[in-house]
Amino acid sequence: MSQTQTKLLIRNEHVESEMIGNEWILLNMKEHVATKLNELGGYIWSIIPEYGHLEGIIEKIAEEYDIDRHTAEQDVKPFIEELLGSGLLTYAG
Repeated sequence: MSQTQTKLLIRNEHVESEMIGNEWILLNMKEHVATKLNELGGYIWSIIPEYGHLEGIIEKIAEEYDIDRHTAEQDVKPFIEELLGSGLLTYAG
């Protein structure tokens, strides 16, 4: 397991989120940028505070969607990396 899989993820404090139907809208108030997430992306966003690190999120997605861990990792990891790259998420400390 890589070190990044166990590092605590936190939502950027400047990001507001709202669920509308099956989609989530994330608004980065500092950058004035809106991001729309599909149902899975929104679900991942919603569980970040509770599960906190990549490994926990992958395990929860595998369980919730009844898929194997490898498939969950292939879906979750690039999505988390995209959120990190766009400044919506960061690593704690």
